[in-house]
Amino acid sequence: MDISVVIPSYNTEDTISATLQHLSTQITPATTEIIVVDCSEHDLVKNIVQQYPLARYQHRSQRFNPGEGRNIGAQLAQGELLVFIDSDVQLAKDSLHNAWVHMQQGHAIFGGALELNTETCSDYASYLEHYFFNHESQARRPACERTNLSSALMCFKRSVFLDAGGFKDIPRMQDTELTERLKMQGHTLHFFPDVLAYQTQDSAFSKVLRKIYIVGQNVYYIRYQPDISHAKKFVFCCLLPLISGIKTLRIIGRHLRYQSWPNKLRTLVISPLLILGGIYWMAGFYNALITEKGISKSR
Repeated sequence: MDISVVIPSYNTEDTISATLQHLSTQITPATTEIIVVDCSEHDLVKNIVQQYPLARYQHRSQRFNPGEGRNIGAQLAQGELLVFIDSDVQLAKDSLHNAWVHMQQGHAIFGGALELNTETCSDYASYLEHYFFNHESQARRPACERTNLSSALMCFKRSVFLDAGGFKDIPRMQDTELTERLKMQGHTLHFFPDVLAYQTQDSAFSKVLRKIYIVGQNVYYIRYQPDISHAKKFVFCCLLPLISGIKTLRIIGRHLRYQSWPNKLRTLVISPLLILGGIYWMAGFYNALITEKGISKSR
């Protein structure tokens, strides 16, 4: 077995059928397997997965965080290459083949391009969520080394993933925690735009802002708290508005650089929303600095 596609699932009956359909048209049963690890309280996802003979269904009665679902799938996988995708991500044609080629060329950890699936979502909340969280993963961006990868589309040589210990059992930002750990272990991460997928973003506007707020909290605990001093905390408190502004401008700048012309114009239109997102991110970071309550349990 060459490739194992692992999909964590919780109440994903609205999106997983399209995800599996896109996968089924581009895999060879002798070389590729699909593993859906599900913790739904009903059989809707199971019934959908069973319509696809190439997919294996694994159920857990207790709800897990997505990272734990990926870990379970990795343990069950037989492929040399693990391709983690979310249940709302549709891989473009040839993406699995291209991922296999990149691993054969010696790349053990890499991500691909994530574009918004405008056939299923195109409101302001969708663009805010997609533009804020996937500003480093545009299809027009050239292949490069990366410091962070999205678990919505992340590829590993299976032995490397297992040796690294997999994802930590935290609700949000498991990918950031893992990539930070991988960098500390001396691994190099890459981005390849020819591993392309389209993602459905259908969260309500208030929920998107809540996600951004939680990311602001968690990035402090994952990236900065382990070696923070009182002096560094004071500097963060003073400079955080500037840091947030730079982050937001970087998000806008990357989309203006790498998106198509219609989407460049759309970036300008939603820039006020991205600025609002930056404010929520900063508020979450301030909350973490002041309260030190630890990684948020919210999803």
